[in-house]
Amino acid sequence: MPKITTAILSVLATLTLAACSAGGLPSPEPPGTPTPTVPVTSVPTGPAASAPPEVTPQPTPRPTEVPGPPVASLGGGAAGPVAGELGTFFWGGLGSDSPWIVPTTHLAAAPGATLTVTLDPAGAPERWTAAWAPVRNGAAGGVDAVGEGEGSSVTLTAPGQPGSWGLLVEVHFPGGQRAAWYWSVVVAP
Repeated sequence: MPKITTAILSVLATLTLAACSAGGLPSPEPPGTPTPTVPVTSVPTGPAASAPPEVTPQPTPRPTEVPGPPVASLGGGAAGPVAGELGTFFWGGLGSDSPWIVPTTHLAAAPGATLTVTLDPAGAPERWTAAWAPVRNGAAGGVDAVGEGEGSSVTLTAPGQPGSWGLLVEVHFPGGQRAAWYWSVVVAP
């Protein structure tokens, strides 16, 4: 017997069994009694009969995100501001520790040029420190110069000697939060 015939017979047998177990044949009604109507429902057959109804997925709500340190950019070079690489930070109960990072992108600056770090979103730093280290073979060497300041203005001076330099700026914010950013600066006359 073909599968479709078997499926149809199976459905008919199930419906017949259900009708018989519902109480048998109806008792005769006295004349003039309205005949009740029975709603007719269609029973799907074929491949669509086994397909579940389509459900529209609901997006899963994301947990509340803890905002991290701001983005820091270094300006004062010929090409405009360059975003720093975030290193060690302690922010909103979270923290990370990193070694000295030497980014692959760099800012070109003249010897002794004034450089400025800007934060986005703008914060209210309490104090900051900066350290310069010469870059040799892609790695930062020993710290050559250190600077520091207080308040929201982070302004420093590029090294006076030409070459590749790594810059580390660590900014301390109210509430004990702090973050460090790294830049590569190429000093050329």
